[in-house]
Amino acid sequence: MVLPPLPSDQKLSLTERVFGALRQAILSSQIKPREYLIIGEIAKQYQISRTPVREAIIMLEREGWVTQDARRGAKVLAPSLKDILEVIEFQMVLEGYIARRAAELLSDEDIAEADAILNKSEVALRNGDEDQCRAWGAKFHIFLAQKVGNKQINATIEQLQDRVDRVRYLIFQQGKAPVETSAQQHRAVWRAIQERDAARAEELMFHHITWFEKLLTESYNPILD
Repeated sequence: MVLPPLPSDQKLSLTERVFGALRQAILSSQIKPREYLIIGEIAKQYQISRTPVREAIIMLEREGWVTQDARRGAKVLAPSLKDILEVIEFQMVLEGYIARRAAELLSDEDIAEADAILNKSEVALRNGDEDQCRAWGAKFHIFLAQKVGNKQINATIEQLQDRVDRVRYLIFQQGKAPVETSAQQHRAVWRAIQERDAARAEELMFHHITWFEKLLTESYNPILD
């Protein structure tokens, strides 16, 4: 198991930094579903004691990323299809609303900034950097949520984002979803927002999330089982 470096933010405790690194490794599938976290191995890689590793794993368990096995230690949970679909169905309604409100509320400057985000995504795609294309695509979703200006929506989107991103990463990594199609759909949503067509923006975002849900349903077993 090759782990990412610890976050450099010295304001965080060592336990929090280990937690952040392990959580990121799970999100990016460096640590795969059903893989065990070996405390001694992790401590050795980071050249630290076992205590912050043990505490970080407890934090992961509290957030639902791992489950404890009495004999073998902490195992990374493979998300169930039912749980994931419930998250995505909620996301579908919420992000459709966000797209509608974005068309109604975003300033011309905001729309230009969203355009710049998508331009970076499209440049990455043309350069063959699918990871960066996906990253900028995710930033487009987050940008719209932030600009709508509803604190409750922002908090909810942040809670959903990690779960959805993990599954999105697994699907794209396995070649189950064409990155180009996702980028094209983002651009279509942006055009509707630019044209101040709120109903169309909502419809296109709904279609985008529905497309992702369909890919997930078709791809779930090969990815996680």
